[in-house]
Amino acid sequence: MRDRWHGGRPRFDRDERAVSVVVGYVLTLAIGAVLLSGVVIGIGGVVDSQTDRVVRGDLEVTGQTTVANLESADRLARAAVVDRPPGAADSTNVSVGVDLPTRLAGRSYRIAVDDDAVTLRTDDPEITVEIPHAATLPVAETSVRGGPVRIRYVSDDAGGPELEVSER
Repeated sequence: MRDRWHGGRPRFDRDERAVSVVVGYVLTLAIGAVLLSGVVIGIGGVVDSQTDRVVRGDLEVTGQTTVANLESADRLARAAVVDRPPGAADSTNVSVGVDLPTRLAGRSYRIAVDDDAVTLRTDDPEITVEIPHAATLPVAETSVRGGPVRIRYVSDDAGGPELEVSER
């Protein structure tokens, strides 16, 4: 004990153990926190860009499925009209059910159909995909929620024959 006391006062000038342990501990925690926050921020950006890519890919696949079924309904309706006996009333009934997902990558979407293309759109993230179609019959301009749809051949006196997309 004598060497630690000099003239009745403790000699702490040579004892640095407590300071070095506390400072080391604090520095370790600070460096760990900075590294962890950097990793979280970096992964957040990657997840957002991957979500956008997944949603875009899902919209494209769903759009192509819708276009394929629209073109199938078009071919079926044209074949039914051609095979109809001359002078017979137009009683052609074509209906194609398409089972589409209600959500893509956990997000809802809308399908818009017109004479030229099928357009799929999500709001979060805001992505729009347009797929052209080759249907020769007129297509009624409609917009429906994503999910199961029905494509029907409709022949009425007012507007003439057309393909119509509706929710199931």
